[in-house]
Amino acid sequence: MELWTRQHAVTLIPSVALMIVLTFLLRRWLGSKPHKIRMIPIQIIAAILLILEVGKQGLSLCTGYDLYVLPFHFCSLFIFVLPAMAFYKGKYCQRVYAIAAALCASVFALMLIYPNLIYGSWNVDNYFKDYMDFHTVTFHNLVMLAFLLIVGLQLHNPAPKGEVKTVLWFVVGFCVVSASMAYLLKTNYANYYRCNIPVLETVRLAVKTAVGALPATLLYVSIVSALNILFVYGAYWLYRLLHKLLAYK
Repeated sequence: MELWTRQHAVTLIPSVALMIVLTFLLRRWLGSKPHKIRMIPIQIIAAILLILEVGKQGLSLCTGYDLYVLPFHFCSLFIFVLPAMAFYKGKYCQRVYAIAAALCASVFALMLIYPNLIYGSWNVDNYFKDYMDFHTVTFHNLVMLAFLLIVGLQLHNPAPKGEVKTVLWFVVGFCVVSASMAYLLKTNYANYYRCNIPVLETVRLAVKTAVGALPATLLYVSIVSALNILFVYGAYWLYRLLHKLLAYK
């Protein structure tokens, strides 16, 4: 259950430092510009994420399709949510912004706490050798940058009411879809089919042996879903706190 590896330390810490510097510079440059101008960096990130995803899906098709690359992971949400934030201009755009901010905050927080759960040291080692590893590391770092930009450029003003329910119901919907697809396709989307934390996987298997497959599965799925919901909920309030601290005077 190693939270950080040497590879994470030597790559992620400098990367986050550079992201903070870039956000600071863009804040000074674009901070007084209209919202549509301040949104351009997010539009660029969203476009890059889509291009990276097309490359991943295309490569998997060419080399023998792996069901694991289907977009039912938590982080797969960003190929939908960030483009929606970047380009959607309808009546529900503020809700879309809130969802995107909460999800980006969740990944940012988890990457600082437990980056080894999101991608491993081997992904860093093979960054320039394998496209899938390049995709994994680049994708998650871009999501972290997107969070800093959402906060730093004041791209969304959190509403006092309603947004929390919107965010939580969105995550509930994700949990239902991801868990269902994990067991339908017998593929470990979002840790629903098995746990990537070895100690907890041992506990899961022990419970399964003790009480049976169905009760153990229902219990495990419920716990994973609750953790997803609670973590996003906490990350959303962290985002609101940062927004308040950095709000323009």
